[in-house]
Amino acid sequence: MKKIILLSLASLSLVGCGAPRYMGNAVPETNIKPEIVVIKDNETRSGFQDTIESWLQEHSYSYIVVPDQSKHDLSKLTLEYEGHWGWDLALYLKSAEITAYQGGQRVGEVKFKVPYTANPNKFGDASKRIGFMMDTLFGLMTPEQATKAANSSSSTSPK
Repeated sequence: MKKIILLSLASLSLVGCGAPRYMGNAVPETNIKPEIVVIKDNETRSGFQDTIESWLQEHSYSYIVVPDQSKHDLSKLTLEYEGHWGWDLALYLKSAEITAYQGGQRVGEVKFKVPYTANPNKFGDASKRIGFMMDTLFGLMTPEQATKAANSSSSTSPK
């Protein structure tokens, strides 16, 4: 009986370790300017950029989108992003990064990662998870709050 309890506790702790998580730091408020430049990433699914644009519109930021490989406008906050999807019985966002630059320097970044596990939390709504990344990058959530939100039952139902 003790072995069963120990194995159950061990497996539960591993499921928690395998949950999606966010890491990063927000852009300081002093670096957020009225217009933001988003550099399109041709290798990332278009829904990622659509979600970034929707978030910026929802939060009343003025922005422009420039082609992949464009040079940074040193006077404006510039966002670069990259997203990777995986397949495990369904398509899911397995890792992503959004980085903010200004004046040639990185001023903020947020990363999202789903470990390779059987944890069903990996099948979350990608647009919500990208929204949590933007919330984290712009200081509306901490990485810990975003991680908790991404692993809540309301954001993990598959589409």
